[in-house]
Amino acid sequence: MEATAAAEVAAEILEPLELRFSDLLLLSSAAPSHPPPYPAELARLESISAAVMQALGSSGPGLLAITEVPEAPDLRRLILPFSRKLALLGRKDRARVLKEHGLGSDVPLKNLERNVSSFALQLKYAHNLKSESSSIRSLCTEENHYYAEGDPVADSFEKFADKEFRILGSTFKELSLCMMELGLRLAQICDKAIDCRELKQSIMDGSAKGRLIHYHSTIDNIILKETNRTKKGSKKKVEPATLDPSPFDECTISRDFHEKASVTHWYSGSRPVKDRTNRTTLSNLWQQWHYDYGIFTVLTSPSFRFSCLAEDCSHISCCRECSSPDEHTYLQLFDIKKNKIFVVRSPADSFIIQVGEAANILTRGKLQSTLHSVGRPVDRENLSRQTFVVFLQPAWSKILSYSGYPEETSNQDKLVLRTDMTTSAKQEDALLRDSTSGSEDSHQLMQEILRKIPPLSIRFRDGMTFAEFSHETTKQYYSSSGTQSMR
Repeated sequence: MEATAAAEVAAEILEPLELRFSDLLLLSSAAPSHPPPYPAELARLESISAAVMQALGSSGPGLLAITEVPEAPDLRRLILPFSRKLALLGRKDRARVLKEHGLGSDVPLKNLERNVSSFALQLKYAHNLKSESSSIRSLCTEENHYYAEGDPVADSFEKFADKEFRILGSTFKELSLCMMELGLRLAQICDKAIDCRELKQSIMDGSAKGRLIHYHSTIDNIILKETNRTKKGSKKKVEPATLDPSPFDECTISRDFHEKASVTHWYSGSRPVKDRTNRTTLSNLWQQWHYDYGIFTVLTSPSFRFSCLAEDCSHISCCRECSSPDEHTYLQLFDIKKNKIFVVRSPADSFIIQVGEAANILTRGKLQSTLHSVGRPVDRENLSRQTFVVFLQPAWSKILSYSGYPEETSNQDKLVLRTDMTTSAKQEDALLRDSTSGSEDSHQLMQEILRKIPPLSIRFRDGMTFAEFSHETTKQYYSSSGTQSMR
């Protein structure tokens, strides 16, 4: 059913559970409050804790939104515009900026056809082991190993024209620190709920990776090619007229863009928005379907920019920030049990926290990792997307084990958790058919997505270190023989 993957499909809009930052603090507090909370307040907090576990567990979408985080919206607004500026800079200028701020990249920036530019920094916690406080004491940078962009640049950053890059590094680290603490506090809530300290300690002993990401528009790639041709001395211009006309080509933003549907705040759990669907595709993606393999992934809400088709397409400033044209983030979830695709809509200044496979393993399946992708908007060639992400991971030497999983698990749960390490390809296909209630179209749709997902059974063996699991997962996804190989 190859045509299905290329065709547009209907996706339901999902508004995740919203957890206010003030409640995050209360629920994650290690010390009892003085005076103790009134019974009504205690019941409210218990209800929120149960909703959190439901949202992150096997019956939920595997993610939630943190709202009302102090100062974070300002940091988000400062950092996100840098992603496009860095993506479209010439190689030498970009290398100079990244070197000055200690950043690297985990994508090959020499590839002018790339859909994504990412600028990254490895991070870890440095904490006082004698302290019982859950707050993050300090943030240290580790040596970064990324794709090189050529020879070191000798020019001083002081001579660089764009002075606003001066705050790039400090803003990057400050926002990373904020997002790391959100993940740590959520881990404390989960540890309390399942009566263990596995998640918090694994995060504290582990590392994190911050990524500033720019998802390219078609026009961005035209500009990127033009910029590099200009640097090489060519005067040939790339004609932007080959793009299909768009009502947004003149840098005007439709009034409909800003007409947002009301956002309902729920503490009882994440819910799809009734009678609200949106077009999406399975093949036209900024990022392919995958599971994150760490503990938590913390994301800012994205920003969006529309670029103009200017006569001189090298003017990278010819763009304007806008709202999402489809009123959601383009983060897509695939619910295997329901055989449905959801697109996530969250408040503009919120943070999404997703569960990764390491959390699935460490909690013996009590938290559920999320199969997701980043979709591209339909018929919006000049829309780009910017976001900031922090991946929280256990120590590379952390031993991962499936021991302790319940032995009796339903077919659907086995498929979702992928914890049955002896499941063969034929058995998994049977599980797929069982979960789709006999619908041939639904079965083929699931197969089209899942064929690009290397099963956990071939990426993980009991007793692996996280480093071994990470290496094998990356290999199975992206090596020359991987399911999502670029070759």
